[in-house]
Amino acid sequence: MFKYLIILGIIFYILYKVGSFFFRAGAAIQQLRNMEQQQHQQQQRVKEDKRDKKQRSKQSGEYVDYEEVK
Repeated sequence: MFKYLIILGIIFYILYKVGSFFFRAGAAIQQLRNMEQQQHQQQQRVKEDKRDKKQRSKQSGEYVDYEEVK
């Protein structure tokens, strides 16, 4: 009976270690995907900003800041 308890304990320990390994690997993959998604969103914002700047410069003249002289 004691042998069976030891064997069950070893099996549960091995399953625990293997499960935690896969959990960590899955968490790391998910973190990489999130980082890639954030980088993609940031690149899209930069592209939109550049496009908006080009459109604004075409629509209006160049803005010149001036001081009023009395």
